[in-house]
Amino acid sequence: MNVIYPDKSASLLEKRAGIPAQLGCLFKKLSLRLGTDRRGKWNYFLPMCIAFVAFLWLGCPACLNASEQLNCLDYETALQKSKDVQRPLLLFFTSPWCYQCTEMKRKVFQNEDIISILNERFLLVEVDISEEKKLKEDFLINYTPTSLFLDISGKPIIDVKGYIPTNRFRKLLRYVSQGHYKTTAFSDFEKTELSESAVSHLTRNTQSLEKSSSSSPGPAK
Repeated sequence: MNVIYPDKSASLLEKRAGIPAQLGCLFKKLSLRLGTDRRGKWNYFLPMCIAFVAFLWLGCPACLNASEQLNCLDYETALQKSKDVQRPLLLFFTSPWCYQCTEMKRKVFQNEDIISILNERFLLVEVDISEEKKLKEDFLINYTPTSLFLDISGKPIIDVKGYIPTNRFRKLLRYVSQGHYKTTAFSDFEKTELSESAVSHLTRNTQSLEKSSSSSPGPAK
């Protein structure tokens, strides 16, 4: 099984769990002030409201909703269903204290393309290691987040530790869902993908230059 380790410089940062509650209290005070202020000082409060709404939208993971939702199952259900639908499993191991887990949920798992691929080609299981200790021990999980892929028989394919950027995660999903793991290491697959992307980019640029040259007017007679 391929094992990919994260950058050791990554560190846990302060969690934001208290933001929604604090913001709610602040809006309550603000609405009371607006309701009792007979002088109508909207010029002072309106910009403040707009600023906090923008902060809530951009900074609070709970407020970011994708148009399509991820389908999550428990491990036993997913393992049984995997054999019926012939799809691999993705076990996403998290913990309550894991900031990188929150960031992956907020950024990577909210991407519509990622959601579509996961729902169509995988069975997703989110595992909180503070509660699902047996799964933690069975798969020897000692780091969160860990993204562990299993084949339809429950055999590990590859696990990647740490935060995975969206583009790399998309490659990882393609690597597993298309069966490249059977013949190629993920590191080699990434190099091939990079080479093909460079060739494709060069081809598009060449075609664009040729089209531009053919459409330019010839020399005056």
